[in-house]
Amino acid sequence: MKNVYSRSFESAPPPQNIDYSKGFTLAEVLITLGIIGIVASMTMPTLIQNYQKKEAAIRLEQAYSIISQAVKMSELANGPIEYWEISKTNDSGDTTTTKNFVEHYITPYIKNINSIQMKTSGMPYEYYYYTRNGKLVTGGGHTHYSLALVNGIYLHFNATYESSNKIGIRIDTNGEKRPNIIGRDTFFATIYPKFELYGTGMTRNQLFNLCKKEDYNSQKNCSGLIQADGWEIKKDYPW
Repeated sequence: MKNVYSRSFESAPPPQNIDYSKGFTLAEVLITLGIIGIVASMTMPTLIQNYQKKEAAIRLEQAYSIISQAVKMSELANGPIEYWEISKTNDSGDTTTTKNFVEHYITPYIKNINSIQMKTSGMPYEYYYYTRNGKLVTGGGHTHYSLALVNGIYLHFNATYESSNKIGIRIDTNGEKRPNIIGRDTFFATIYPKFELYGTGMTRNQLFNLCKKEDYNSQKNCSGLIQADGWEIKKDYPW
């Protein structure tokens, strides 16, 4: 009896001859890899920057929402914010003034505080931060009291009672991580006598013109620009 499988195998056509000379040469492979590398080097910085912008805007909105909710809850317990009292002290940096205000009106109404990191000493969480053009900020907006949230956002409170009867907040969306630059991961708001981001109430054009300037006080309005643009950092934003 003949082997069926053997006959079937024997009747199959012979393999075609393969011309290996039609493959890519080493030079062609290297050129292709070089082109891919050039394209990647051109597109990667843009992709990274777009990601950083999106992350900054999202985290600023998160911080705004957390503080807004805390203020609303505090108003239910303590009355309208415009009637809150500041216990002014004579300490040189208004550290105690700020501490008393935050611990009475704000801290009890924020759930996600990282109590392990929270400090109450003078100038807690103090670290350098800069304007967009690289100038070290030394004259204002520093910390009298800080809260560290579990999502990595830091809230730095600073009383300016003697000059303007305000308590401001420096919002650092990624904590002590770099770049610590105004308008990129460092943003500003006031919490007393009203909670609002810097620049609130201005037109989009006004906010944009201030944000693109190179001085500290103007760049603080970048916070309001992001809010005015629907919590988005648009293409013309002076990143």
